[in-house]
Amino acid sequence: MPVRASVVALPEPGHAVLRVSELDAAPEGLALSIQRQQGPDVHLADDGWRRTEAWLIPAEVGRKGDVLEFHLGPEICDRLAGIATIRLRVKEPDIGVVGTTVVAWPTMLTSGAAGSSGTYDDTVRLKRMQQQAAPIEESEPEPLPPPFEPPKPVPELRAAREPTPVPPRSGFPNWAIALILLLIVGGAGYGYYYYFERHPQDVVATAPPAPSPTPILTPTPTPISKPPPKSVRDTVADYLATKPTPEAMLAKGRDALKAGDTATAFLVFRRAAETGNPAAQLELGTFYDPLTQPARGGFAPEGARAADWYERAALAGVPEAQRKLGLLLAKGGAGLPADPAKAKTWLQQAAAQNDADAKKALDALPK
Repeated sequence: MPVRASVVALPEPGHAVLRVSELDAAPEGLALSIQRQQGPDVHLADDGWRRTEAWLIPAEVGRKGDVLEFHLGPEICDRLAGIATIRLRVKEPDIGVVGTTVVAWPTMLTSGAAGSSGTYDDTVRLKRMQQQAAPIEESEPEPLPPPFEPPKPVPELRAAREPTPVPPRSGFPNWAIALILLLIVGGAGYGYYYYFERHPQDVVATAPPAPSPTPILTPTPTPISKPPPKSVRDTVADYLATKPTPEAMLAKGRDALKAGDTATAFLVFRRAAETGNPAAQLELGTFYDPLTQPARGGFAPEGARAADWYERAALAGVPEAQRKLGLLLAKGGAGLPADPAKAKTWLQQAAAQNDADAKKALDALPK
């Protein structure tokens, strides 16, 4: 799938950060394929450049929001010095290639750790780490605090209080006070007897107020949060966990293509093709075929991969696969050299099975 990527050089020579966006993949286990345009040895490996495809696993891969960050060291950055652009592919474990793009490589300082022979010198890296280590300065010991001295006793202070004056006694006799109290109590008793006992009809009983009804509280419903939507890989993994037959996977992949879901179709076709289904192998080859118009799902064309899947289906006797393989070998492209002799052989086999397009392609071949 097409992704976006950029490279940022770090201040330390030979180090950079590769930032990849629009790629919904877990950082664990991601591998990189780096390819240059010039020379016979175009694939970068851990021991230098080679002709065959190689995959590199960075020492540190992390995610910041929607961006994956690959930390690249001198074993990669030093070997890319002087290269303007590279072709980058990202592979996820158990899934395969999940992203491809072309990246502009910036000008940066090299560390010198990658020698001219193409091998990586661990001794140089060790020396550079020793040079960067700063000596530790010994700090002077701090002076000890003075010995503890107990506090001196504080003399107890008491405030002198003046004697409370005693109020003078009243000259009113005690028997007079008792007589007044007796008259008050007697008057209160007479009033109670005269009014409440002799006129009970005037007394209106006051009923206590009725308690107000307790309001019924209706609980507020808790909003139900929706689960996050599943990614395409998770959805396909759930489907493959049901162990469908190759024929069922082929039908599901074709339905996904009709609905415009090329990512689901690719993953399902690939699993069916790996089981040996010739029709799925033919469908999978069209994703990499540079002659497929329009290109399916934005996949970068890879002539060798397309020819490999076409050949598997062609050997099973599928005439369409024989014709597509013959046309691809006749023109070449996307890293696949042209081979007119093999192209004619496959087109003849397809024409022998009454493939009209293969017959037209045979007539168009140079005699």
